[in-house]
Amino acid sequence: MDRHRREQGPGDPDAAWPAGESGPFPAHENLPSEKDDGNVSAGEHPQAFGVRLIHFANKTNAVHGDVLTYFAWIINESDEELTKVTLVLRSFTNAGMENLHYTSEPTSLSLTDMPHGGEAQFVFTYVVTENDEHHGGELVSAMAVQAVTASGTKLSDECDAITPLA
Repeated sequence: MDRHRREQGPGDPDAAWPAGESGPFPAHENLPSEKDDGNVSAGEHPQAFGVRLIHFANKTNAVHGDVLTYFAWIINESDEELTKVTLVLRSFTNAGMENLHYTSEPTSLSLTDMPHGGEAQFVFTYVVTENDEHHGGELVSAMAVQAVTASGTKLSDECDAITPLA
């Protein structure tokens, strides 16, 4: 599966785009057909999604002591109900490639089902450390979503929230 990055927007994704525009996430009427192995991923069909992950931080850059709030939105863009919807925490690192831990995170990262057009939001926080600032560069929070349609097609999407350190 191809790994793709999306530029993060301001804290409110709806405010990031002019009225009537959907930003970089256009609506799709035709979803990809199921492959032989039953898996469909965003990287293989960049113009069509069944499940969408939008992941971003509330700040465009940060310094030591800042509290960052990371949002992960899961959107069901398929024509079916989704089951086994799971947010996967892939990695969270600083420029020194040290594994970081969120200060707070949801107690559950799974949903039993999500109706067509349904959405779910997960919120995480992190306090930027002196060590993070020492390394410079950026903090990278990488997440993925996995789900299964009612007809059995496996769907996934990935998104990285990248926060430069000032």
